[in-house]
Amino acid sequence: MLYGKEMSWRDAALYEMSFTWIWAAATPLVLILSRKFPVGRGESRRNVVVHFLAAVTLAIATKAIWDFTALPLVAPSMVPKSGADFVKSVFRAVDFGTLHYLIVAICHHTFEYYRRYEDGRLRASQLEAKLATAQLAALKMQLHPHFLFNTLHSISELIHDDPRRAESMIVRLSDFLRMTLEHVGVPEVPLSEEIDFLKRYLEIEQMRFEDRLSVEWTVDPEVMDVRVPNLILQPIVENALKHGISKNAGAGVLKIVCRREEDRLAMRVTDNGPGPQRTALDLDQPLREGVGLNNTRSRLTRIYGGDHRIDLHRIPQGGFEVTLRVPLRLKPRPGELCESNPEAAPVIGD
Repeated sequence: MLYGKEMSWRDAALYEMSFTWIWAAATPLVLILSRKFPVGRGESRRNVVVHFLAAVTLAIATKAIWDFTALPLVAPSMVPKSGADFVKSVFRAVDFGTLHYLIVAICHHTFEYYRRYEDGRLRASQLEAKLATAQLAALKMQLHPHFLFNTLHSISELIHDDPRRAESMIVRLSDFLRMTLEHVGVPEVPLSEEIDFLKRYLEIEQMRFEDRLSVEWTVDPEVMDVRVPNLILQPIVENALKHGISKNAGAGVLKIVCRREEDRLAMRVTDNGPGPQRTALDLDQPLREGVGLNNTRSRLTRIYGGDHRIDLHRIPQGGFEVTLRVPLRLKPRPGELCESNPEAAPVIGD
């Protein structure tokens, strides 16, 4: 039954579908108005009035078009017989047409707000990634001059006493710097590459220390593909040489161990030097970190967040040990920067 009149299923389907196709044709206009007069930003009150007027106008227009075009074909008996009947038929469908308009407009606004939300999330993640990359690059730029100046200082000490050895050190330094430039912008590298970097650096230092320095390597082949921050071990080794081996009267031994400890990669650097000098007054104070260790801690925090650990250990028999523990993984992941506490007693590294 429709308005008190019997109607077959076929006629009912034609009746509804004809009206649906008229609104399908009107939908692009609703979408244009929704894009041009968005609700929720700017002049929302004015835009709400525009949509209300447009909804009523479009509801009247679609019903009038339907009454004149489709209705005579699908339900001739229901065509208005007079002007008064036509006006009554049109205005009787205003609420229905307005509801159609609002459904389309609300769906459009919902989609647009969701799209903007996803775009905002994407931009935020991209900006976060760029920020993380910029911060890591800044930390590495702080590290490179630190290493470079110390190495050039070592070369300057040899340039008059042993020019040939100084020249060889310069060649090795250029090889090392070329390797670092090849990895500019790369926050993490496989451990195998990090070990290769470190060996190039130690070749330079062994030329300076001559027979006073020997290096013992213990690297588990199982962890060679684990990704680690680029040049993360170099400042630790540099501190061991400067504050440990160089202060030793006899032969210096540097031990580098990389192995798996449960779900962690442990990288341990041990020297047999005297270690940081501490007085009885500052034994209870934490060690103050210089540029090398502070930079290392900041880079680890930037990449791993809180999922890492740095242990500093003074060996009673003589020497100092630094252990870095990071997750075992093959893909880099940006972390979050945290603050370090530089207020303490002796400085380890500069």
